[in-house]
Amino acid sequence: MSLLVPRAIARLVAGNVVRSYRQCSTPSSVVISARQCSSTPLHQGVPTLSQELDKITAQLTEAQVPEPALSAKYLLSCCLSPDPHSTSSPVLAGDWAKVSTCTTLTQDQATTLHRLVQCRLARMPVQYILGNWDFHNITIMVRPPVFIPRPETEQLVDLVLASLPAPVPGHNLRLLEVGPGSGAVSLAILSAREDVLVTCVERSQAAMELTKDNASLLGLVDRLEVVQGKVEVEAQLEGLSEEYDMVFSNPPYILRKDLMALAPEIYLYEDLRALDGGAEGLDVILPIIELAGVKLSSGGLVILEVDPCHPHILPAKLESLNTCFTVDRVVNDFREKERFMVLRKT
Repeated sequence: MSLLVPRAIARLVAGNVVRSYRQCSTPSSVVISARQCSSTPLHQGVPTLSQELDKITAQLTEAQVPEPALSAKYLLSCCLSPDPHSTSSPVLAGDWAKVSTCTTLTQDQATTLHRLVQCRLARMPVQYILGNWDFHNITIMVRPPVFIPRPETEQLVDLVLASLPAPVPGHNLRLLEVGPGSGAVSLAILSAREDVLVTCVERSQAAMELTKDNASLLGLVDRLEVVQGKVEVEAQLEGLSEEYDMVFSNPPYILRKDLMALAPEIYLYEDLRALDGGAEGLDVILPIIELAGVKLSSGGLVILEVDPCHPHILPAKLESLNTCFTVDRVVNDFREKERFMVLRKT
């Protein structure tokens, strides 16, 4: 309840901007949805692409939008793309520069660009505007409110892959992921290892559907199973195998007190259930470990993305669990924060 009031206040503070552009946050095509944003031309005259970029950057900077120059490049590239939502050829920030910088936009392109800029001013994440995003070695679809995969989570993929045993002909490894969101982590692992089968447990219907859609897009449906359910203490989950070789997750781990510091891109558009880890950030992590205790044999690994405080408070919690795990190692992310924990069942 404590989160709902501030979130509502944030929406009110956004005022007419959020209300006018609320259609931007729907999971349909952003270019189509953004038609509801505004019909006012972005600029008078016919500026070149370089001038357009400078003006958009200045506009986003004035509105205190994070990474304004990068956002401007993505938005300009998106309006120039013949198919901005293609996952086979996703929009890149530098695409606009492949066209002569002296080129001017057509009226349709200028109108589209204006709509996309308005969506970004409403703090809609760039990933949702584009509709797809590169992650590790794959390109996936993204749509609100499903959690957008972060750069540090690519390290979770690397950590899982590095912890798997070498392939054995004729033998498949069975992995369990809790909370796949868009399916990014599991699908990147499946793309890298043909001997892996993954089962995902997801409580969100929207996330479950997106995971399946991305698996279909990447041709990995036959090696991915998605089970709808919530992992909690003493929960009875149907559809799981008796045993897995590894359990991994990027669970909700943000401490509730820290949720108020989240950027508008997150608290206005993304599903906060994918972030809220409770008072200590462990409300989902501890049930995952309990489940892993049942599903892993001795020596099996649980690999988790966590808050930097968790390597310091989780070890004491492990002693109270019904199953025995020890901390195998803690791994820093690229910002040198303690971000990943590897637990081993004893």
